[in-house]
Amino acid sequence: MQNDEGLKGRVAIVTGGSSGIGLAIARRLVAAGAAVMITGRTADTGARALQTLEQTGGKADFVAADVTSEAAMAAMVAQTLERLGAPTLLVNNAGPSGDAFGLGAVHELPSSAFVDAMNIGAIGALYCCRAVLPHMIAQGGGAIVNISAIAAQRAIPLMGAYAMSKAALDALGRQVANDYARHGIRCNNLVVGTVRPEPGDVSTLPEGFDHESLDRVIATTTMAGRVGNYAEAADAAVFLLSDGSRFITGANIPVDGGALGKLAYPDYSDAMGPTGEG
Repeated sequence: MQNDEGLKGRVAIVTGGSSGIGLAIARRLVAAGAAVMITGRTADTGARALQTLEQTGGKADFVAADVTSEAAMAAMVAQTLERLGAPTLLVNNAGPSGDAFGLGAVHELPSSAFVDAMNIGAIGALYCCRAVLPHMIAQGGGAIVNISAIAAQRAIPLMGAYAMSKAALDALGRQVANDYARHGIRCNNLVVGTVRPEPGDVSTLPEGFDHESLDRVIATTTMAGRVGNYAEAADAAVFLLSDGSRFITGANIPVDGGALGKLAYPDYSDAMGPTGEG
C-alpha cells in the first residue's frame, strides 16, 4: 500500500515547515499532489523553502507566522483558505528550538523557559487545531499529525521543558482524536527519536555541537543501531495523513529505531560466549 493514498488535491498546513522535518514532510505532500501551506518565523527561510517546494512542480505557499499567537494562526488559516483552499490536513510540527528548547536542570532553568517551550510546542498546536478544525468539519473530515518526541515518554537528562511540552502535545492529540472522530477527523502523535538531515535537507541542528559523537552514543540506545533521518520521519507522517491509515487515530506512533522498546543497558556482547551464554 502506498503511503500517499488519497492525498492528491488535498490542502495541507505544515507549521515549522520551512526547515527540518517540517520541510521534509512538505516535500512529500507536494510530491503526492497536495497543495501545502508552510509556516515559519522568518521570511527569508520561508522563501528558500518555498523555492525548493516549487521546483517539484507542485503547489505550495508560505506565511511567516508566530504559532504562539492565536490571532496569527487564525490569520494563517484564513490565508490558506484564500490562496489554496480549505485545509483538511494539518501537521503540528513547530516546536521548541534554540533558547526555547530549555536545556538544563529543572531548578536552574528560569520559569520562562518552561513557559516558552509550552507555548511553542503545545499551545501553538492548540491554536492551529482551533483554527483548522471548523474547516475540517465543514469538509466532512480531515487528518492531523502532531510531531512529538520520545522525550514525552522517557526521561532524558536536562530536557524537562522540552519533554513537558511534548507530553502536553500528546495529550492534546488524544483529546482531539476522541472529540472529533464523529466528524471524520483523525489525530495521531508521531513520536520521533533522534533524526538527522540528509544531503540537501535544511538542517535545524544547532551549530558548534559535536553531533557525530553524540549520535554514536544515541545509536547504542536503539534497536536499529543508528539514528534516523528526516526522510524516515516524513514518510511516517505522510502515511498517517493518508487514507492508508484511515483506521488509525488517537495513537502514539514511534519512529525511533526501537529506542522506546529497548532497555538502555550496556552492551554485554563482548562478555558473552559464542552461544550468548556467560
